[in-house]
Amino acid sequence: MLEIWNERVSSIREKYKHLRTVVLLKSNDMSEVAVFEFDTIRYDHELYSWEWNKNNNLTGTNKKTGEHCFTWQPHGSQFTIVAEVPEKCLIIKIKQPEKLDKDAVLKALGFDKSWVIVSQKVK
Repeated sequence: MLEIWNERVSSIREKYKHLRTVVLLKSNDMSEVAVFEFDTIRYDHELYSWEWNKNNNLTGTNKKTGEHCFTWQPHGSQFTIVAEVPEKCLIIKIKQPEKLDKDAVLKALGFDKSWVIVSQKVK
């Protein structure tokens, strides 16, 4: 897994000197997001051990510290690098807007019923 990652990082670094990974974390209700970034680096595969977990995902663990560092989900082709969320990251809170009045919106748009034609499919 890391060999593929490292090849991609190397090929991009040939074109771009500065390479960063941007992370977007969303709350369950989507009312708050956190954004942070870190340097995109190559990882030495010899520093990690790999095993399959109960969800059939391949997990990479730091051999020295035992810290979980990577997860590869083959069924979704997703590779995750586990990163600590920094204390100083961008937090965006989104206030839930008031519900719009459908009739007022349609009137403001100048909606006309002739814009929509509803018909039945003929066999």
